[in-house]
Order: sequence, then C-alpha cells, then structure tokens
Amino acid sequence: MKQEYSIELLEEYENVNFYSIKIAGKELTELESFFEKFPEGCEYDNEIDVIISWIDQIAERGALERYFRPEGKYGDGVGVIPIDVGNKLRLYCLRLSDKILVFGNGGVKDSRIWQESKTLAPYVKLLIDTSRFISSRIKDGTMVLVDKEIVGNLNFTRNEEE
Repeated sequence: MKQEYSIELLEEYENVNFYSIKIAGKELTELESFFEKFPEGCEYDNEIDVIISWIDQIAERGALERYFRPEGKYGDGVGVIPIDVGNKLRLYCLRLSDKILVFGNGGVKDSRIWQESKTLAPYVKLLIDTSRFISSRIKDGTMVLVDKEIVGNLNFTRNEEE
C-alpha cells in the first residue's frame, strides 16, 4: 500500500526549526497526533511534561546530538525524546542537523525494543524511510539544507508494509 506524506514547517526559533511529518489525508501532523493521544489529565501527564521541557530546551539551544538517544540505524538521525531513563512514553524524531528537527509520532513503550512493538515500529520505520529519502535527494541535488530550512521537494511516497 502506498503512503503519501510531506514534511511541514511547524515552528521557527532562533537556533532551530521544527518540522513534522504530515500524512496525506490526515488533519494533524504526526507531532500533533502524538500529543492528542495524551490529553491533559491522563496518566502520562508527568512524562508529557518531561517531553515538553526537552522540546523547550531544544527550541532554545538547537537540536544538539546529545539531546537524543539514537533509535534507528547508525547515522540515519532517527532519535527519541526523552533520553531520561524510566519514562514509558517515546516521541520519535529525525535530527537532520543542529538546526533542523523533524518530529514523527510515538507512544507508550510496550516492548523491550521498538522493533518488537506493533505500536511504535511503524513510527520509527517512517522516520528511517524519510531519512533515506532525504539523503538520496541531498545527494542528487534536489534537496538542500540551508541553515534552518529544508529546501526542495518535501513530498514523499513510500510503500507501507502490510
């Protein structure tokens, strides 16, 4: 099954721009969908607060590598917030540089590793594919990273695993 999606600019800050994946036909970006799953007053309020404080810190200082725990394959830029031990919530993202961060989705960690989670694996795989597409487009010159901006074709199509 083909899945069409794009990367949209969410917020611009002095040191970093936040982007998020937006799946065709869906009203919310993946980041907005993540927060929708955990409304205020839910059992994960404290963990959402931790994630928001990490996002605030990244907004202030930039998407520095130390703020993320790598989750994909080496060098693909896929990471998770928060890096705090003990948190059950995971928010996945793609760090393209210190100045560009693309948010995906996430959820409650329900297995030892994301590859074993029916809930989390699709979010991580989407970001891994996106990283691959972006690398390929940068290599062939159809996309460039200019300071805090991704310039080029930000629309993607991938074959989703059944």
